[in-house]
Formats: sequence, C-alpha cells, structure tokens
Amino acid sequence: MQFTSVFASVMALAGMAAAAGDALVKVERSHGGAGNDITSTTIVVPLGEVFKGDPALEAVSTLYLVGATNHVDMNTITCTPYQSDDATGTHGLAFDSKTPSRLSTNTVVVGSILCETTS
Repeated sequence: MQFTSVFASVMALAGMAAAAGDALVKVERSHGGAGNDITSTTIVVPLGEVFKGDPALEAVSTLYLVGATNHVDMNTITCTPYQSDDATGTHGLAFDSKTPSRLSTNTVVVGSILCETTS
C-alpha cells in the first residue's frame, strides 16, 4: 500500500516535469559581418533548466523566441543568454516573443540559455 502511494507521487511529479514545456529558440548566425551569409537553426530549450552544449550556441548573432511546447503560451516566456555554461554572470539582453536578443553583427559564443515562464 505504501509503495503504491509513493509510486503514484513519483509519477505525478514526473508528469508535472514533462508538462513544463520547452521554448523553441531560433539561433541566427551572420558570417562575414552584419546581414551577410545568414544561417539559422531552431533549438529546443527546456523551461526552467540551464541549457548548454548545443553546437548551435558556438556561433550566435541573434536569438529569437519562436514558439513553445506543451500548450505553454510563448508570451509568458523570457530567455536570457549567458556567456558562462552555468547561467551566471555576464549575459546578453533577455529575449521574448516580441524582442530578440541581438548579440553581435558577427558571431559570439553563448555558454548557456535559461528560459523561464510566468505561467
């Protein structure tokens, strides 16, 4: 009986974590100066977790919030890019669904991104 209630609690917490959702972030790279040879990719950033290690973060010009998963309203999400890989210290301007974070006319390395929601 006790195992059943503990198991149910663990499963409920796992379900809540899975339901938290993700931010869909477009990473834009401008090679060779402002607006030249622009390429982009979209990465999936878990909400409330430090995101790091994706090769797309090795060359970044601008970051855009372009969507969200699990029925999270993307208008409630704000993301902050950091130079460090632990989301502390020096960082770029936060970005949301209305305002991108323009980091450089060329490219810079982003160590981590932290996206959070107010919902």
